Formats: sequence, structure tokens, C-alpha cells
Amino acid sequence: MEASWVHTFHSDPWIVDAQILADLLGILSKIEELSLNIGTTFAPEHFDDIFSIARPNLKSLSIIFRPYVQKATYYQFLKGSYFDNLLTHVASWPSDSQLQRLSIVQTSPPEMSSHFAQPIVFFSLQPLAGLVSSSALRKTAHFRFSVPNRPIADAIRTPKPRLDAVTLLDLSTTSVNPNAISKTLLPQFPNLIHLILDECAIVSRATELTGEFSTLGQLCATSPIDKARSREKKLKEIAALRRTAIESASVSNPTTETSAPTQLKKSKKGRRGLAAPAFSLREKVSDNQLPVVDSSTSIGADSIILLEKIRILPTQGKLQTLCTTVFTTPTQEQIDFWQGEFAAGWTKGSRSLEAVQKRLFSSLAHHLIRLFRFATPEEQLQPKEDEMLKLPELEDLVEVTTEEFEVYLQMPIQPPRLCFGGMEGVPHVEMCGHQVSWKL
Repeated sequence: MEASWVHTFHSDPWIVDAQILADLLGILSKIEELSLNIGTTFAPEHFDDIFSIARPNLKSLSIIFRPYVQKATYYQFLKGSYFDNLLTHVASWPSDSQLQRLSIVQTSPPEMSSHFAQPIVFFSLQPLAGLVSSSALRKTAHFRFSVPNRPIADAIRTPKPRLDAVTLLDLSTTSVNPNAISKTLLPQFPNLIHLILDECAIVSRATELTGEFSTLGQLCATSPIDKARSREKKLKEIAALRRTAIESASVSNPTTETSAPTQLKKSKKGRRGLAAPAFSLREKVSDNQLPVVDSSTSIGADSIILLEKIRILPTQGKLQTLCTTVFTTPTQEQIDFWQGEFAAGWTKGSRSLEAVQKRLFSSLAHHLIRLFRFATPEEQLQPKEDEMLKLPELEDLVEVTTEEFEVYLQMPIQPPRLCFGGMEGVPHVEMCGHQVSWKL
């Protein structure tokens, strides 16, 4: 049989001769669907053999780790035997990767082994930041990363994530809190439809839950505001750095014609409405880190004025279902109550979002601001005619017209549905994230 004929490969046993399996997969270069169960016989070196070379035809990759042992051992720790290289290898694949489904799961440790520390799969989650920033994931629609009790938010918070295609995200068993959902997960995954956070303890373990889901709903609805303001703050920081660079250039070389840039009007003090705070917790930038600005033309000055006038339009996300679990099996009455609380919080947050949008609309109508929104991947590929809009800081933004803005004000905002079906005996919400993932 020709190796090119094999398009699907599943390895279900936990105990295998890992080197033979790695050698076999090295021959099967045309695989489109690959599923591996990784037990104690695997070492990181085997992943080097399997994944160091890109697999351009691979559309679905599922890796399940079960590294647990019956007796305490420190061999893995002493050798530094961790599987961080899996994340690094996949991140290094080229942008023409066809990977649509990526699932990396570590099973929960057995209860009987709680008296000694079990081996861990990933020494650091820092390579995960490189993975979510990789162009190899630009077509990935379903992404699962489940590693028990590991904090996930900081690892996937990157300046330029490549996660626009992700519609289903499963971070079950990881450590996630409501603020991380609002400030990291929803902003990083702009087209997310289904979010699965089973066994993540996103609500308290109190006997009676009162208000937690209302707060969660409000945080989810106002997430676009946080994302927009965070981006506005970055643009203003860039404008401030450019202003400092121009002023430094004029001081060091007073004979240079810098009349236009150096006469920039500085922002007035006082209340600035939607603007970012006047202070920053970031470290002070040294002179050698200042951006290079062409002070012989007015482009430097014009770019500063533009960046200072830009406001970002927060638009409601696409989240439809949020799957989670609580500390004990809920009754249907409790589920209905929590859904009502979540919807009420979502409605309250949506009103705050609408208020921000209307203030921006008023400022736009009076020509006080330049209004932009986050671009879709397709829009980012389209050429821009205005030279000023070709600034690298604006590559993922598109300008909003008055006519387009009115459409956003008329868009209906429906609260996502909660699903507790990940718990035994609890029914699923129709077309929840669980059910969508089962069909994959």
C-alpha cells in the first residue's frame, strides 16, 4: 500500500513503542486527520520526529496526554522531559497550513495519586503565546486546549493573535476567571460563537449562587468596550512616542527643518471623555527605543494628529453559547434562574455598550474624531488608498462612515445561552458548544 493513500491515522493505545510510531508517521506525509494518545512511553524527542516538519495537508490534529504513573518518579523533572516542543513545532508551520481543528488535552490526574506529585506535560505555557500568534492557525476554526489547573489567560494574551477564524474554543479544566473571559478570551477571539469552560471554576463554590452570573453576563457584554479602549490607549502611546522623537530630533539637530512637526499642538489637560488615562504603568521608554520619524516632511506630524484623534468603535461579539459547570448538580429551576441573571447582566452591559456607541456617533457627526473599527481578515488584505491609513498601527483597522455606524446601532443584541450539560444528569442547551464539538 502506498503511504500517500493514508489520510486518517488514529493511535488509541496508551502504551506503544513510541519510536516505531514516530518512524511510521514520518512516512505518512499526506495525513489529513491525526489523533494520538500519549502515555508514559513517549518522550519529547518523538514529537521532534513527528512534528518538526510541516504537514501541509493536515486538517485535524488531536493529542491527548496521560503521563501519570503509579509510583513517584523524578526522572521527568531531572531530565527536563516536557512537551513544550509540540506547541513550538506547530507554531513554526507555514501560513499555508490547512489546520482547521486543533485539540491538545491533558487528562485529569487520578485521585489515588494525590499523595505525590505527578509528571506535568508542559513546563511553561509561554510557547502557547507563539502558537496563537502563528499564521499556521489562520484557518483554525475549532481550538481546544485543556490542561488541568494551569492559568491560561496570560499565555494567550498576545499583541497580534491569529485567531479570527476560531468559532469554538474549549479551555475546560484550565484556570479561568470572569475577568479573563472579558479582557482576554473574548477580545482575542473576535468571531467566537461557542465557549466551553467546564470545570474551570468561573463562579464561586458558595452554597447559593447569587449575582455571579449577572456579573459574568455584564462582563461579557462590555468586553468590546475594554478591547476598544485598550487599543485607543496603545495608539496614544505611539503618538506620544513619535512626538517625543520629533522633539528630540529638533533639539539634537536644530538646523533641520522641523517647523511643521515641532509645532504640534499638545493635548489639553482635563476631562477627555473616551480618551485613555493620562498615566501609564508601563516602563519608561529609553531614547534608543523611540520610533524613527522622518522630520523632513509633515507626515510625522500628521500621523501624530491622526493617532490622537482616532477612536475605536466597540461592536458586540458573536458569542451564542457559554458552557460551564458548577460545584454541584443544579436543578432546572436553578438553571433557569442563572440564565435569567446572566441575561439581565448582559442587557445591562449592552446598554453601556450602546451608550458608548451613541457618544461616538455624536462626536463623529460633529467631526471631532476619526472613527475606526477592527477589520475582518478579508478587509486587512484590501489595499488602502489614503496614504495616512497605510500606517502599520492601522493595518487591522478600517474607518467607519456615518452610514455604516447607523447600521451598528440597529443591530439586535441577544444574550448567549448558558449550558451546564457538561455535568452528569444535566440536559444540554440546543446546539451548544458541547454538541457542536461532538459533530467534529
